[in-house]
Amino acid sequence: MTTVTQGSETPEAIARRAWRRTVWIALAGAVVGAVFGVVLERVGAGPGRLLVVVGCTAAVGGLAGAFSMIATTLRLTPQLQAPLGGLSRSGRKTISQAIAEQAPIEPADSDLARRAFDLARLRAVSQPLALGQFLLLYLGIAGPQLPNLVDDDPFTAGFGRVLCGALLLAAFAFTPLLLRQTRAARRYVQAATEAAARQR
Repeated sequence: MTTVTQGSETPEAIARRAWRRTVWIALAGAVVGAVFGVVLERVGAGPGRLLVVVGCTAAVGGLAGAFSMIATTLRLTPQLQAPLGGLSRSGRKTISQAIAEQAPIEPADSDLARRAFDLARLRAVSQPLALGQFLLLYLGIAGPQLPNLVDDDPFTAGFGRVLCGALLLAAFAFTPLLLRQTRAARRYVQAATEAAARQR
């Protein structure tokens, strides 16, 4: 099988470094948000004072982590597009179906098989990053709305509840989808590797 990068750093290494970096950035952002929330909580009033602290922590930490992930996903985007470059619609469809069904393309040394392997390997790395990015972004967007959930103004409270509910539904919808696609990509890589070994 071919490698998906010409440089010394593999997609897996890039992803591992991105996760480590994002954890520290998100934690630092959460601390900054918590401090800011405590300051706002002391000058504020009402039943949502504790939610101000929680909301600021979630907002700053979530957005900081999301932007950290975005930097890596943008870096991997050209590599994700490369395996499908120059292929016809039928070729793209063949690769997509093979990965979804975890059925390696034969023969293993064909151009289409190599492209499918490279794409599956990249998807196995990039889709967990995309999931983490979206969840952190949702957290960052929902954070400022938490104090509004118990606001005395019906419109403000209603808007906050609708937005948080929509983000929660989106998270529940997209998380299983991305996890399923990630598992399919990983299983394809494993199956293709085993098929190539049998043909040697």
